Amino acid sequence: MNCPICGWEHFPAAGRGRTAPAKGGSCPYKGTEYAELRAGHDQIYFGRWRGMDANSIDLRRAYHQLGRLLRDIAVALEKEDVPAARLDLGKAFDALRGAGPGVEGPEALRHLDHALSYAHRVIGDLLHEKGLAPHSPADFAGWFDAAEVPFREDW
Repeated sequence: MNCPICGWEHFPAAGRGRTAPAKGGSCPYKGTEYAELRAGHDQIYFGRWRGMDANSIDLRRAYHQLGRLLRDIAVALEKEDVPAARLDLGKAFDALRGAGPGVEGPEALRHLDHALSYAHRVIGDLLHEKGLAPHSPADFAGWFDAAEVPFREDW
């Protein structure tokens, strides 16, 4: 997966792919544990679907991005024995199913937000197992086109 910020391919295929960040500078995720999961999460977290001006295309994009992220997390969990993370991943998939690929409106937003929150918990569980601090999207906000952390209303 390429970093949504710098284009860095965190896990290049053998003999292929970029080995240095695009546009110079350093990838904000480079050297972090589960870099591809963190980058994928943050791309969704700071996505247009969470803004007041989101449209149906933004919701569909978020739905598909979340599906890819959850599948990537499932692959990472195949190598780890973290029961709490597996439980949270199941809840994330359940929430994503509630959003559905064509569902719109507040209910879809709520389900997408819940799926993303559970995905965040799984990433945190994986990091915790390695004795690392939890992932904080706010630490990477400056790398995204986001004036502030996306809105969060009480559901």
